[in-house]
Parts: sequence; C-alpha cells; structure tokens
Amino acid sequence: MVASEGVLGEVLDLSVDGMKMAIEAGHDVAVGQHCSVVVGDGEGETYDLRGTVRWIEATSYISVIGLSLDSAHRIEE
Repeated sequence: MVASEGVLGEVLDLSVDGMKMAIEAGHDVAVGQHCSVVVGDGEGETYDLRGTVRWIEATSYISVIGLSLDSAHRIEE
C-alpha cells in the first residue's frame, strides 16, 4: 500500500502487536511489504501505525490483510 494512494479500509481486529484489516480488492499489496496505516479511535484521536504485511486473504471484492506492527504514534493536529 503506497501512502499516496489513500486506501480506505476497515479495522477488523487490533492488538498491541498486530492488526487485521479489510480493503477493497485490486490494490497492489504483497506479503513482506512495509506500510503505514492511519487509524482513528472513534474518540477524536488519530494514530499512525507502521508495520509489515504478514498474510493476505483475497477475494474478487475484498482483501483481508494481517499486519505485524512495528510502531504506533499519535498524530498531533
């Protein structure tokens, strides 16, 4: 996932060291790829999570992606 793409996704599961998210199919994502994901917590805080794609389950509509997280930083606005 390239940051400039602005891919919109849904977080399905989030833990201290990883996350599972769903994005629309057709985006160029590969296992081993490093990425940055911006996540809102629903209470006004936004975080920049950095990690590595560990697995992908793709269908013709959606890709579910497992990420191991390396870091998380709150974005100051």
